[in-house]
Amino acid sequence: MPAHTQQREVDAVPITGRRLSLPAGPILYLRRAAESDYQIGAFRRWAGYKNLGPDEATNDLVHFQHVLSFAGTETTGRTGVHAHFAHVHIVIPTSGRAMFSYDGVPTEAAPGSVIVQHGGTVHDQFDYSYVPASDEDNRRTPQSIESVAADTPARSFGFLELFVPLRMANVEIVPPEEVTPELARTAWDHPYHTPGARYCIQEASSEGARYRPVRMRGDLEARDADTWSPTGELVATWIVRPVSAEPASQSPASLSIPGEEGGLIILYMVSGSAVFRRRDGEQLTLKAGDTLTYGAGLVGEPFDYSPDMRLLWFFVSARAALLRERTPEEIDRLESLGPGIITRREVRPPGDSRPINFLHDETA
Repeated sequence: MPAHTQQREVDAVPITGRRLSLPAGPILYLRRAAESDYQIGAFRRWAGYKNLGPDEATNDLVHFQHVLSFAGTETTGRTGVHAHFAHVHIVIPTSGRAMFSYDGVPTEAAPGSVIVQHGGTVHDQFDYSYVPASDEDNRRTPQSIESVAADTPARSFGFLELFVPLRMANVEIVPPEEVTPELARTAWDHPYHTPGARYCIQEASSEGARYRPVRMRGDLEARDADTWSPTGELVATWIVRPVSAEPASQSPASLSIPGEEGGLIILYMVSGSAVFRRRDGEQLTLKAGDTLTYGAGLVGEPFDYSPDMRLLWFFVSARAALLRERTPEEIDRLESLGPGIITRREVRPPGDSRPINFLHDETA
């Protein structure tokens, strides 16, 4: 075996916690932008975390938050090599830029991209932008989910983050101060990759990122962010906006998954506003920063929207409620194991083009 490759066996920690059951009765929960604020240092000491409400609406089945840099890399350093053991983990940059090492592959995160880290992808955030400002001014950093022009003013790195479930193990493999250039290029394997899921990044320039007209709507178009397959068919994601001046692909987009019944919808208004009609006939307006969580079929599609409406539309399969979360004891055990979870690692040579999580794919 080459000197740069190491392999070992470990006993996996099973998942034996509660089933991710939803609250009884219809789910319809609106969290206004002003009803929550950034909690600085809730996880990383340099970051602010804003809870957008779905965990409260779904009995902690889904956690959705906005994360914003409140300090720069030059003062706080990197995150260290780590992994989050969730069933689903989606990252959508909204401002600034950051550099990650995903399984040893340097990857830029910036508005316009959608990343499925997939529960278990080993990564290290080693650079992120921050524009010095007061905390209050930083909180008002504009959000965008489309590519920004090169001459756009620099902004603090921010991103939306969706997890299934809320409670998960966050395992540190290499502390920040111990990350060497060799470890930063290392691919990792462990027994906790989510079955059926995989890492994926969709750039704004990707062929699959083209906007298509929404079925039965001549006024709206949608980008399928391609999270359904990478999340093991648990979460689909669309970006919805008014029809643009540029002709969209003529293949219609449907804001639903064929064959799926029930499930949850999470709407996040990134910019602009729109009106929605509930099944009981009542109307509600979503403005920038508002989040609406509801059972599929309880709310219709947007109308009376502003020209700058950019709407994130998540569909969470009803099958997510068949999954389990880890017990507190299992989480503690995993986090205390740290690098002891790793079964195989290999330093990527210069120019290595093998995919992220290739060690897992080879042995699956």
